[in-house]
Amino acid sequence: MMQAERLTRRFGGLLAVDQVSLTLRRGTLHAVIGPNGAGKSTLINLLSGEIPLSAGQVFLNDGDISAWPAWRRGQAGVGRTFQRTNVMPDMTVVENTRLATQARAGVGLMRSAQNQPMIKTALAALRRVGLADSAGVTASTLSHGQARLLEIAMVLAGAPIVLLLDEPLAGLGAEETTPVANLLRDLAHDHAVLLVEHDMDVVFAVADIITVMVDGRVLATGTPDEIRTSAAVRDAYLGHGV
Repeated sequence: MMQAERLTRRFGGLLAVDQVSLTLRRGTLHAVIGPNGAGKSTLINLLSGEIPLSAGQVFLNDGDISAWPAWRRGQAGVGRTFQRTNVMPDMTVVENTRLATQARAGVGLMRSAQNQPMIKTALAALRRVGLADSAGVTASTLSHGQARLLEIAMVLAGAPIVLLLDEPLAGLGAEETTPVANLLRDLAHDHAVLLVEHDMDVVFAVADIITVMVDGRVLATGTPDEIRTSAAVRDAYLGHGV
């Protein structure tokens, strides 16, 4: 669904991402792990079009989208979440989700409020993440874990084919981690998913493929078992107790 070839991003003299290549396939959850400052979030920003490439190419369904801005990639089916929860707290859960359909549909704010197909799409996204019973509540009343689920529902309401998820488990307690982790595994059935995450227990439980980044470069890519047993990965990031 999405292919990155030798992606590079420089910030002045800092080489944040250095010739990173990877392929995201439907039905596969591809995790990217590494220490802070490894370039993981910058990689997501390059794939989503939030920041321009210094070099390299991004393809979506074999089409070159390297020069496309973020809004155009979103319309083409690239959805993403952010490290910090990005919802409108004073609006209801279903209103947040309905608004997320607007960019793709090109419908104005007032018209969208009465647009039944949009509301239907929003409710379907909420059912997918397990928030249908909370559709009418104000987003500010949600727990942190529920807000994370709402953000994913907002992305799903835009009908993405590729999901770029930046630390969706950040700040969650143990009781909130399980439903989000289960959702991630479910989403990989019909999407191409890239997951950046620091919870190694979840990563090794849900990922099909893992890429390890260190200092902006790919150190290793492989199955969870291959990554877990890699001496280079243990030395650089995981340690020898994993």
